[in-house]
Amino acid sequence: MLRRFFSYAAPPLICLLVQSPLFAADSGVAALKQVAPHSAAAGGDQRLTQVLAQHKGKPVLVNFWATWCEPCREEMPSLARLATRWQAKGLTVLTVAVADNAKRVDDFLWEALPGQQTLPVVHDREQTISRAWGARMLPATVILDRQHRIVARGMGAIDWDAPAIDKQLTKLIN
Repeated sequence: MLRRFFSYAAPPLICLLVQSPLFAADSGVAALKQVAPHSAAAGGDQRLTQVLAQHKGKPVLVNFWATWCEPCREEMPSLARLATRWQAKGLTVLTVAVADNAKRVDDFLWEALPGQQTLPVVHDREQTISRAWGARMLPATVILDRQHRIVARGMGAIDWDAPAIDKQLTKLIN
């Protein structure tokens, strides 16, 4: 019985932790933290690695999210606008749907992003990709430079429309 409770309650609990003051972002900027450039995780699951290979030489933003995560749902429209705004600058925005149903993900994106660019989705129902990439809470974001090295991480929902984010991304990927 206890095992059933924790397996059911874990995803929303993770989302609630992200919303707590401990993880709160200041205008979306504090949630994006620069790190020393290092190789991205490979792990045993190559799905994300294969998608990244299609964007060789381009900076990439990878966002880990789920439809059952309210901050993730709230963040998605501004993330889509960022993808449109930065497309001409060469930034690719990829999303990884964690522990979620593929149909639910597709339905949510269709409803949440009417008339906006559709974001590519890698489905990670088993959470093998998110674990390998260190996405312990949702939403989580990883910024990769042109050599696909991790140069920044974000924890929690980020306001991708904030002007400070554009400044930060310019420094990180150029």
